[in-house]
Amino acid sequence: MDNSSNMSLLDYPFVLTVLCVSSLVGAVMLWYGSKDIRTAYRILTNDPNDVQSLGDRTPVEVEGAAKAEDGVLRSPFMDTECVAYEYEVKEERNSKNGRHWRTVDSGRNHVPFRVEDETASALVDPRGADFRFKSERCIDVRGGNKPPERVREFIAANDDVGCEDRTLDLKLFGLKTGKDRKYVEKRLDPGESVHVLGEARYDSTAGSEAGEVNTVIGHGENAPRFLISDADERGAAWRVGWGGLPYVLGGAVLLGIAGFMLVGSL
Repeated sequence: MDNSSNMSLLDYPFVLTVLCVSSLVGAVMLWYGSKDIRTAYRILTNDPNDVQSLGDRTPVEVEGAAKAEDGVLRSPFMDTECVAYEYEVKEERNSKNGRHWRTVDSGRNHVPFRVEDETASALVDPRGADFRFKSERCIDVRGGNKPPERVREFIAANDDVGCEDRTLDLKLFGLKTGKDRKYVEKRLDPGESVHVLGEARYDSTAGSEAGEVNTVIGHGENAPRFLISDADERGAAWRVGWGGLPYVLGGAVLLGIAGFMLVGSL
């Protein structure tokens, strides 16, 4: 008797495992990426709110210029005044597949700032925000060379990043042994364009001067996302949508593979 017609996926545990993993990972990637696509669509199809008309406990979208509130930060590598930044330290590594850049340290910092449009300005509390900063500043340092002073200060204060200015003494000459690095920072500077998507809430202490409303924009239960971008409305939408596209495509491919395997097993 031919039992081939009675075979099922349960008879092929490896195939079943691949099918389940592909389906699960694909679904998660599709869900994650679609959040950015939906957010980008929302940004494009809704006009920004005037700061002067912001409500209380409502989701808002505001664009304008970033203004310092009670002070500014100094960026970690360029020593530039800013109100928010992200940084990465990337180190060149060698493997059997060739050279690649590995992130050895990363971080971020921020202070409250104001977003100002033609009507008024509102305070922004960046805690919990998803930064989408595009402008990338990078300092390249060859292994064994001395980095700029500001970078040296950063290394000295950071236990996670060792010194790259190392030389092996071979008596007759010194051999530089440090690895090549990239010190990358993305930041939001005072005066730059800023787009904020979040929740507005009333705060009687948020505005003390003419043109300042008593509103704080930040993370909240009534806003599905809290995003801060150094761009106008169209630039923010493009940046968010582009960030989610690889996940959507990757998820679709994995689900397609799972579907193909399932159909082939029938």
